[in-house]
Amino acid sequence: MSANPLHQLIKSLSAPEKGYIKKQALLHVIGSENKYIKIFDAIDKQKVYDEKEIIRKFKGVPTNNNFAVAKNYLFKFILKSLESYNNNVKSELRSSLNQIEILYNKNLPTVAKKMILKSKAIALEYELYEFMEEFIDWEIILLVEEATPENYLKLVNKYFEELYGTIEKKKIIIGYKHLYQKLRAKALYTGLARNDEDVIEFQKIADEAKRNDKKLLNTFNAQYYRNLMQANFLFTINEQEQANGILKKNVDLLDQNKHMLELKPFTYIGLLRNKAVNELSLMLYSDLFKTLDRMDRFVKQYGHLNRNFELLTENLKLFVYIPTGEFNKALEIAKKLEKIYELLPQTKSLQKEKQLHHYALAYIYIGLGEYKLANQNINLLLHNTDLDFRSDLFCFAHILSLIIYFELDDQDMMEKRIRSTYRLLLKRNKLHQFEKQIISFFKNTQGKDRSSLSLINDFVKLKNNIEELTTNKVEKNALNLFDLISWLESKIEKKSFMAIKQQKFNQLMSNEASNAHMH
Repeated sequence: MSANPLHQLIKSLSAPEKGYIKKQALLHVIGSENKYIKIFDAIDKQKVYDEKEIIRKFKGVPTNNNFAVAKNYLFKFILKSLESYNNNVKSELRSSLNQIEILYNKNLPTVAKKMILKSKAIALEYELYEFMEEFIDWEIILLVEEATPENYLKLVNKYFEELYGTIEKKKIIIGYKHLYQKLRAKALYTGLARNDEDVIEFQKIADEAKRNDKKLLNTFNAQYYRNLMQANFLFTINEQEQANGILKKNVDLLDQNKHMLELKPFTYIGLLRNKAVNELSLMLYSDLFKTLDRMDRFVKQYGHLNRNFELLTENLKLFVYIPTGEFNKALEIAKKLEKIYELLPQTKSLQKEKQLHHYALAYIYIGLGEYKLANQNINLLLHNTDLDFRSDLFCFAHILSLIIYFELDDQDMMEKRIRSTYRLLLKRNKLHQFEKQIISFFKNTQGKDRSSLSLINDFVKLKNNIEELTTNKVEKNALNLFDLISWLESKIEKKSFMAIKQQKFNQLMSNEASNAHMH
């Protein structure tokens, strides 16, 4: 038993897609039942792919004589059907190019020219400049049909000027995409900036965009990717308010260019997710819940295209309910997410999402006071060395582990964890002042009576130190990883961590409502 591309493809299909594929299969059958659909159904029923079982089931069936050929045929048939089912502008333009070539070969240049003009207009509207070169090439091939000795050179120059113009626009878009991906490459593994070196590295990439700002920004994509790059840079250096303004610009840009949404469904859900994450960090909950509502509506409309749309949305909700202190709701979402994970092929990106999921679950179980379950999840993250993972989250998971062992009152493991955490953070250059304060606290409080006034004073001292430390925007990023202040307050006030967080959230919503009423 092992992962199989055909099994993964079939399991990734939505119910409407499966229905469409079966209807297409019936059109290809003459006088007998489609054996391939029987194989399709048998594979679909398997939670884990077992080829031997399938072969046994179809023993004696003609299609089973060479099962490798049958699998290959079924895989290609499904893809072809999905291509037809998920038809879009790009596929229409590819089809147009094929049809133009057929019309040319059939000596119908006038009909071909009409199709070229129509297709070019669509390619320009959707900024699909990669198609423009091929359409203009066909115009040049058909040039003899419209040219005269007097205007031939003029027409040649006209077509090539148009081609150079579209290539220049494409280059500018590619430039901003490149800068965005460079920033993403840095942020994907580093996470939020936690020291001056990180900020300098992010700033270098952002400065490259400023040098290009004088270039043409008269296309949707150039504006979109420039804004996206700037917003991500500002978020990583904890300038969320500025980032929020730029993300709003991109949402407005897509709302004003709804035709582009057809080409960018994944981009749009990613944009809304970034906007929601930013609103969460700014604690703009009214705006945040509106963004989540937009994401839910988007999933209803486009979720059949890609199950990752639902995954991204539900995963975000998980991190929305954690800061509100509604840990029971967060746990419900976490369980729903686990079911979605089971339905998706186990890609590297999905494994990274699951690592994030384990971190969230550890956080949730701390909130619910289920420290053994919190420990299980944090260990699943810490013991997984096969994947590259966001280093800020991975390193801070060790801090979370210290908190869990403190709550479990496991002195032996606490002592080992303090040493191993210190060594790991030092080695990875993640031993910031925030982390130093926490490690020092746990080291100094080992063996102290949990009800002693001395320990309460230690909690108060650490809280004051952390509050002073996190006036620095870069150090403040650590509080996005875990609300240490609320946890310390729960110990000082002898209340549950959940109660403190819910109290703060209710106060925040009350203030937000009061401010809205005043305005």
